[in-house]
Amino acid sequence: MSKRKPQQNRRKQETVKTPAQGRSELWLYGVHACLAALNNPKRRVHHILVTAQAADLLKNITNAALPRPQIVDRNQLDATLPPDSVHQGIAINCNPLHSPDIAELIAMEKPESALVILDQANDPRNIGSVMRSAAAFGADAVIVPDRGTPEISGSLAKAAAGAIEHIPFVRVTNLARALRSLKDAGYWCVGLDGRATQTLAETDLAGKTAIVMGAEGSGLRQLTAETCDYLAKIPISGQMESLNLSIATSIALYERTRKS
Repeated sequence: MSKRKPQQNRRKQETVKTPAQGRSELWLYGVHACLAALNNPKRRVHHILVTAQAADLLKNITNAALPRPQIVDRNQLDATLPPDSVHQGIAINCNPLHSPDIAELIAMEKPESALVILDQANDPRNIGSVMRSAAAFGADAVIVPDRGTPEISGSLAKAAAGAIEHIPFVRVTNLARALRSLKDAGYWCVGLDGRATQTLAETDLAGKTAIVMGAEGSGLRQLTAETCDYLAKIPISGQMESLNLSIATSIALYERTRKS
């Protein structure tokens, strides 16, 4: 197993215009995404649209600050939301949540903190699935480069199944610089790379750890890989070139949890 060396001086959203408000806000849809948002006191909700068949979903929502639900038919929901939205009979119009920055994450000073960093992930559903895995295994945030990464949207939130209410989604201007800031704060950055010489099981994942995931197919960018402390691989059959991003993230987070 790799041993850590002592540290040495390390240094647009999927939205619809709400005519009554006159500004763009976020539409969330799907049962898990909407119920999680409605149960989140930090989420400012403006409209709740629900079909008569799905209205019972709201019976356990106790947030008194919410607006009165509007009963609509499925055609009205289809017309309100982006094409091909699988809404399951419910949608809400709300404000985006506050997104912390790297400094706020570092200020947590959590000794066993785990972060997930995505290098060049651009599929909203994949990112949402990663956030779901991050929430399931107790990660503290998902960090992405601002350039090329989609904003939180209805499709991303639905794939996350409510996880966006619990896992901060942190956008950074420069990923390599963000990694260096985390390293200065005591995080060890482990990049998953199929070309690595050691496996994930052979890698020390204890303490404050940032798990860095590359894009499916192309993997980590060269500068990102060079900035990591370690590179590790998940050994898979030669019949497959790579794993789905969210599955690989789940394996990495599980391995870290198993060793703790």
